[in-house]
Amino acid sequence: MTEIPEHLLKRSKERRAAIGGDDAPAAEATPGEAVEATATPAAAPAAAAPAAPAVPEPAPAPEPVRPEVAAALSRRKIPYWAMPVLAGLPLWAYVFWTTLEPPPGPTDTPLALGQQVYSGCSSCHGPTGDGGVGPAFDGVEETWPDYRDHMMWVRLGSTGWPEDTYGANDKPKNGGMPAFPSLSDEELAQVVLYERVAFGGMDPASPEAIELEEVAHGEKTFAEMELGPESAEAGVDPAELNGG
Repeated sequence: MTEIPEHLLKRSKERRAAIGGDDAPAAEATPGEAVEATATPAAAPAAAAPAAPAVPEPAPAPEPVRPEVAAALSRRKIPYWAMPVLAGLPLWAYVFWTTLEPPPGPTDTPLALGQQVYSGCSSCHGPTGDGGVGPAFDGVEETWPDYRDHMMWVRLGSTGWPEDTYGANDKPKNGGMPAFPSLSDEELAQVVLYERVAFGGMDPASPEAIELEEVAHGEKTFAEMELGPESAEAGVDPAELNGG
């Protein structure tokens, strides 16, 4: 061990005495103790352990996408040009509708049923009643002012009509009008109503049209309507009212 010089020890004692005061004499120390005291270093503070690096928390797993959401996300979007087209659809529908023919009317009205019965007469009188083999119906109300005479003429035909002429204008019979005794009162009224309204210009709201509709509906019989003036004058048997 290295010895400390005497003069350094003396100086150290004086220094400690000055610090401690006159009443606290410095403790004697042997040269060896002084050397050990001087040589022994103060305990160094322990070095702080390095902090462990922070471990980041794992990110939460994403929630699964619901099927309907995935379908909506993958669905094709409406193109920008579709909106004006959709906005114009009502106008297009209206224009298209106005170009269509009117819907057919009811098929069970007396006029509609009369048109069906008339299909058996159109081969002679024409589909529109403008004539052909038989006369046209544009003057049917002049020939038969009373609808009951018109009905009887259709039922009896040329061969069953008693006189050589027929109608209010005394047209000569040519034997071309067939009889339709198989037609019921309803069918007879239906076809006569159709011929007079569709071709003859009769007002469908007139009293005779209403009476024809009553027979056409079966609300009244031909016999209840009795003979017309032309039929009675020609000598038609009232029993013919019960035909059909």
